[in-house]
Amino acid sequence: MTKVKQILCIYPEPAELRIHALLNRQGTAVDIREASRPETLRSAIEQPAWWDLVLCDAASFYELDVAGLLGKVKDRLDASLVLLKEPESRLSPAEGYRRGAMDVVPRGDLDHLLMVCERELKNAALRKQLRRLLYSSVALESEGAGSQPLVLATITDLSRTLPSTHAQPVPGETDQRAASPGAAAQERIKSLIDGGGLALEFQPIVSFRADEEHRNMFETLVRLKDESGHRLLPEAFLPIVAAAGWMGKLDLWIFRQALATLEQMQAGGARDAVLFVNLASETLQSEELVRAIGAFVSAVHLFPGSVVVELPRRAFFEAPEGVQRLASVLQPNKHGLLVEATKLDDCPFLEAHRALVTHVKLDRSATRGLVEGAASQSALNAFVRCAHKQKIRVIALAVENTALLPMLFHAGVDAIQGNFMSMPYQELVYPSVLRIDPRVPAIPPGPEDGT
Repeated sequence: MTKVKQILCIYPEPAELRIHALLNRQGTAVDIREASRPETLRSAIEQPAWWDLVLCDAASFYELDVAGLLGKVKDRLDASLVLLKEPESRLSPAEGYRRGAMDVVPRGDLDHLLMVCERELKNAALRKQLRRLLYSSVALESEGAGSQPLVLATITDLSRTLPSTHAQPVPGETDQRAASPGAAAQERIKSLIDGGGLALEFQPIVSFRADEEHRNMFETLVRLKDESGHRLLPEAFLPIVAAAGWMGKLDLWIFRQALATLEQMQAGGARDAVLFVNLASETLQSEELVRAIGAFVSAVHLFPGSVVVELPRRAFFEAPEGVQRLASVLQPNKHGLLVEATKLDDCPFLEAHRALVTHVKLDRSATRGLVEGAASQSALNAFVRCAHKQKIRVIALAVENTALLPMLFHAGVDAIQGNFMSMPYQELVYPSVLRIDPRVPAIPPGPEDGT
């Protein structure tokens, strides 16, 4: 039976209570409990397992120390917190995130609020499902998984913090230019690069487990600002860069900038930070470029295992000597080598390259296939077991919905990446995590936990 979702609304305005009717109209059965007095608020928070979502007036959040009250029950609270701010308030989603909120919504923007409520209710249902899984006697197939803590990232929509600088192509313009790899297109891209248009964004890679190997990991993504300041996605300019023969120079720029950023982060105290940096197969075909990358790695002061270089699978066939040279540069400092776009039947490939590869990233088609039924749970389980046997960590790419998470965790996947966890962001902002440890006593469930 579908459970009626429970929303706690702290010091709401009357219009916000309409979200109850809007959600019901969308097919999500909800009840709202209003908490507009301190004693009502304390009583409601004393029942953390009951709630599926917490909406809170931003001013009251600070004045009544709601963060402190929720902090006392955070280990038993599966509901997300969403702050409701006045239109003139300068409170940003990034600041709300640092305070523990999953989003900050301007009052009066009911369409935005409805979207956030639907998203966070689904996330709460997933957290409850995982909590029940961990506290049940179900034995997970992944070796040792039943005794390991699970780290579940809370969902942070960082895209709203950069409305004017996100890497979105100009409608009707970028695709047309990207599709014209002629001299004019090359000249335009060269002009944008020479004008200082290159920039980096970072997307978190979130570990599933809080073991001693867990690090705050980010993939480094390159962007290019166009004439109007909009950030172009890689597919809008990298094919032109590759056709012009500039990939090596671009990779060197990315690598130098990424290592400098990482060095500054670690010097500032973020010792567990790890950056994943992409290199093209063309770059590996040049011994000079690989030596330059080795010089960059040697010149910076980084903690061991802080860099993972991502390579396309084809690089192992097109530039095997370059891959070997790169590995010889990385291995002395325990830095890693990742193979992108691996398939579920790639176990022979992993076995053949186990001396070089430390990480693999599943192809998008594998994660999509799990949702659509084109790929099986047993095939995923077998692939992960094969990778772990070779001491290779598995990352699932393009995780965009909650349906994937139980399947990936059940198989023993080590980490996940996707817009579901966090959009790419200019700053290295890592999602907060909910740590669920099966070794502590089980928490009595709240109301009927069906989803």
